[in-house]
Amino acid sequence: MKEGVKDVNIPDLIKQLDILGDNGNLRNEEQVAIIQASTVLSLAEKWIQQIEGAEAALHQKMMELESDMEQFCKIKGYLEEELDYRKQALDQAYMRIQELEATLYNALQQETVIKFGELLSEKQQEELRTAVEKLRRQMLRKSREYDCQILQERMELLQQAHQRIRDLEDKTDIQKRQIKDLEEKVHVQFNMN
Repeated sequence: MKEGVKDVNIPDLIKQLDILGDNGNLRNEEQVAIIQASTVLSLAEKWIQQIEGAEAALHQKMMELESDMEQFCKIKGYLEEELDYRKQALDQAYMRIQELEATLYNALQQETVIKFGELLSEKQQEELRTAVEKLRRQMLRKSREYDCQILQERMELLQQAHQRIRDLEDKTDIQKRQIKDLEEKVHVQFNMN
């Protein structure tokens, strides 16, 4: 189409050349030229079929790449939502710990009778503070461990998606070069003949 040729039917051209070649009025050089032109057209038809096949494969790979990109975007969005959720959960855990600490502090400040009418001794108050601090550290550690585990799993998924995208891009580039090479061969062959 770039050369201005439209709707060329190669099999019809080959048939017309065969009919022309069967004409007994042609010289040997003319018959040889017709046979060569017919051969070039046959090769061109094969090359065009290869190019069309390569273009179809490239189109399929491009669609796969677009699908993988969409999935990557979905995974990224999911990871961002998961991370936001984890941050909110951690913030809520911190707030809950602060509320418990405030409640404990208020309880310790008041002279509340616990059991049998006895007040907490200094030792009991310190043990209670130590237990609350230990519980707070355990909750934070477990929350961080869980967040790290989730984040690591999501990062592995992201890395796999990135690698798949790179592989598909490499394959796409190779196919583009193959199509370009085939198109150049066809163009060179036509120019030679």
